Amino acid sequence: MFHRFLLCSGLAAAVNLGMGYLLYAGAGLAEGWQYAASVALAFLSGMGVSFALNRRYTFEPSGRVTRAEAADFFVVSVGGLALTTLLAQGLRLHMPTLHPHLPPEALAHLGAVGLTAIYSFFAHKHVSFRHADRPEAIVKGLLQ
Repeated sequence: MFHRFLLCSGLAAAVNLGMGYLLYAGAGLAEGWQYAASVALAFLSGMGVSFALNRRYTFEPSGRVTRAEAADFFVVSVGGLALTTLLAQGLRLHMPTLHPHLPPEALAHLGAVGLTAIYSFFAHKHVSFRHADRPEAIVKGLLQ
C-alpha cells in the first residue's frame, strides 16, 4: 500500500513542485512571505490530485461518503501544508546553491515535501480514508 501511496502522491508532488517552481522561480515570488505563499499555493494545487489518486488507487473503499473523506483529507492536508511550509522555510535557510537552474528554494521545497510524505501516509490512512463502522460488527459486539 505504501508503494502505491508514494506513486500517487509522487504525481501529486510533481504538480506541487512544478507549480511552486513556476511561482517562486518563474514569477519571482521567492522572498519572505511570497516564498511561503508560493509553497502553500503549490501544496494546495497538488492536494486535489492526491485526493483523487489515493482514493482510487491506494486505500481500500472506506464505506464513508466522499464528502466526509474529502473533509478529513482537507484537515489532514492543512496539517501537511503547515508542516511543508515550515520545513521549506527552515531548510531554505541552510540550502546551498548547487546548480544555477536549481535554486536553493527548490531544494528546500523538495526536502520539505519528502519529509511531509511520511506524516501524510499515516494521517490519510488512519483519518482521511479510515473505514466506517460497520453496523453488523456493532450488533455482533453488543450481542456477545
